Amino acid sequence: MCEEYTSNELFHFVGRGHPEDDEGNFETLKKILSVGCVSHKPHENKWGTHTLTINWEKSLVAEELIVPTVTCYADIPLRSLAIHVKHYGRFGLSLPKELLIQYATRPVMYIPMRQDDWKSISGVTLLRDLEAVYKGYHKHVSAKLIDPKETLSRSLGAVPNTEQVAIRAMGSVFVSDFLAFIKPFNSHLDVDHPDNFYMEREWRKFGNMEFNPDDVCHVIVAKGYRSRVVSAFPCYSGRIIEI
Repeated sequence: MCEEYTSNELFHFVGRGHPEDDEGNFETLKKILSVGCVSHKPHENKWGTHTLTINWEKSLVAEELIVPTVTCYADIPLRSLAIHVKHYGRFGLSLPKELLIQYATRPVMYIPMRQDDWKSISGVTLLRDLEAVYKGYHKHVSAKLIDPKETLSRSLGAVPNTEQVAIRAMGSVFVSDFLAFIKPFNSHLDVDHPDNFYMEREWRKFGNMEFNPDDVCHVIVAKGYRSRVVSAFPCYSGRIIEI
């Protein structure tokens, strides 16, 4: 029998930083179900914003150079969520993978870091080199040749028709489609360590994710909370799983 190792539904749990706060996480889940929206900070409803903040004095290793407005999901089979809920709490929901793909959700690019990274172009060394290349591109090319006030438009999929459009497009693609999806992790950590991010199998989506009740595959709650969810949201009664 073949064991599942990916999932047709992607999970969003609400308890990062406070996984044992069942009551607080339950309240957060109720807000999500009430408005039909998984959101990023500042947690406004609807589809939210698609922005990237670049902190030039920060690093890619610390995930602070590029800060995108994204919502995050885990590609983990239902029966394999034990490690994940230890870090993110026992309250969340899942949406169909194919639905999320329609809204440009995709996996992050994991880069493992080791204590001996200096011996090869990998891990921390690779991340620092990517950071240096991007900062050099900005300093010597885009900042010098592109007027930030000038409107340079390009249709999606179109070849840039001028040098300036090409320069701006290259910088935008490199940041939003590459650097914003990089996820470093320490490969020396145990699989159940809270900072071993590889075990999250993360997918990211720019902006919020609106959904209808019919879109939801499962609602996940801690033991003892099922009746409270059914009382508040009877439409989910057949899709609630206590964990």
